[in-house]
Amino acid sequence: MKHFGVPVILSVLALLCPLVATPAYADPAVAVGVIADDGVNPMFAANFDPGKAFGDILTDKLVNIGKLSMVDRAHIDAIFAEQKNGQSGDFVANNAVQLGHMVGANYMIVGRIVHLDKVTSNTAAIGSVLGGFGGITNSGVSQDRYHLQIALQVIDTSTGRIIKALNYDDTRTAHGVTIGDTTSGAGYSSTTFASSIVGQLLNAAGDDMSKKLSAIDLTAVAAPTVSGLLIAADGTNVILNKGSADGITVGMFLNTFHQVTAVDPSTGKTLVTSVPDGQIEITSVGPNSSVARVVSGKPVVPGGIASN
Repeated sequence: MKHFGVPVILSVLALLCPLVATPAYADPAVAVGVIADDGVNPMFAANFDPGKAFGDILTDKLVNIGKLSMVDRAHIDAIFAEQKNGQSGDFVANNAVQLGHMVGANYMIVGRIVHLDKVTSNTAAIGSVLGGFGGITNSGVSQDRYHLQIALQVIDTSTGRIIKALNYDDTRTAHGVTIGDTTSGAGYSSTTFASSIVGQLLNAAGDDMSKKLSAIDLTAVAAPTVSGLLIAADGTNVILNKGSADGITVGMFLNTFHQVTAVDPSTGKTLVTSVPDGQIEITSVGPNSSVARVVSGKPVVPGGIASN
């Protein structure tokens, strides 16, 4: 499994050159981010985290297929915890872009468990689904049917574009199997979890969606690199001297920088450095200019640089 650093900041010299599409990523880094579980019946979430479980399962299956370079899941979890971006129904593309930059991912996979619940019942107890997990020990036989629906989005962290949306929908019958204790060491790969109704649903979803994700040619959808000057500012809005003719699109996220000039005392040479300021989102586009809003960082100063 490969680990990736922060993308190199574009040199100021890029502003002097014609705008061209950058070569497609040779080996784009992909991270499975937040899988919100706001569509899950609370009976599943009391002692069990279906969103995290599916995120771990999906990452493992993508790694095993081997077509995508996956960012270490433990590293992603640590970043999420630090930023306090837990599983939330309000997790949007902007968060995915920022967190993608933090973990060094070119693409983020985010989404939600839209629905996980019992849809028909034959009077079985909860223990038939969660028996032995979180102190629930009843394991009576059940013929209940459970429904799972998951929606995923693949987001290009350089632009904020949603390049692919996937959905999974499945209903299965439980036969009294348990979820097992995923804290015992075997975790979501244990045979006990895999044989449970929740394990069957989440693993089947992971199999289906990992194959579809692995089939996406991410090197073909990589957006061109763009770089321009911030020529005016009005409150939280800013004007960029690049537009649709240069590859700018509505919804694109760009990083902003200001330049610092200093003389190297050892050589006498004048050095120019681009210092990161924050991030803007393009809200409207003309042929040769565009308007953006500041979404993070310092207020924009005219004369600064914006690039992805």
